Amino acid sequence: MFAALLAVIRLLGFILLFTAICIAVPLTNLILGREHGFRVHRLGMHLTHLLLGIKVRMIGTLPETPALIFLNHPSYLDIFFNTGKRPAVMVAAEQFKNWPFIGWLGCSLKTIWVKRHCAEAGKNLRKEIVNRFQTGMSIYTCPEGRTSGSHDIYPVKPGLFVEAVRNDIPVVFFSIRYGSERIPYFHDLKAGFLPHFFRHLWNLFKMQRIQVDIRISRAHSFESVEEGMRDYYRFHAWHLRRVLTQPVPVSMT
Repeated sequence: MFAALLAVIRLLGFILLFTAICIAVPLTNLILGREHGFRVHRLGMHLTHLLLGIKVRMIGTLPETPALIFLNHPSYLDIFFNTGKRPAVMVAAEQFKNWPFIGWLGCSLKTIWVKRHCAEAGKNLRKEIVNRFQTGMSIYTCPEGRTSGSHDIYPVKPGLFVEAVRNDIPVVFFSIRYGSERIPYFHDLKAGFLPHFFRHLWNLFKMQRIQVDIRISRAHSFESVEEGMRDYYRFHAWHLRRVLTQPVPVSMT
């Protein structure tokens, strides 16, 4: 009974808070400029943590200069940890661009939208990442290209590492580890996604506390794509070693 009541309170609070963020960020961009809009968004993420009982332990130092931030992606909650010291844009599936509120907020934060299953998607993504970096922004993205639904690490796509090496962009790894295996989530975004996702979200709202450990690496500059991918796997294999169920990366055969 208590868990259900807590979920109702959090659901209502989340709707109100998220609506306020979606209105406040674009207005702040318009009146005070985009940098202040990012600050409002960062404040909104911290308030979301308080509302949902998310307790984050950062292990390492957040980057203070523009970088490619590569993270594992076990859950959609991962988007709430884009709270670094600098403005950082996210990479998200284009399906969300036309959603009310979510799409509006994403556009105001200069989100890079990716059209999945498109031959030009990878090329366009890499171009946009370089453009954002050259304007002084960090990029917060998952080189695995999808939520994993677990703490296991899937093979990464090399394209982002190619651009990091080619353009000498520093790379920082974030390794996200949740205190409960009930939190990781995966869906292929096909039919049935919304009811499936909202059932998962409801179960999260009923949890009194969501513990998250985020290990942050130093900034890397790689001499080769292979070196970067290898270090990505090693970093996550170490931090997630107690919760992994398969080798890193997971075999796709």
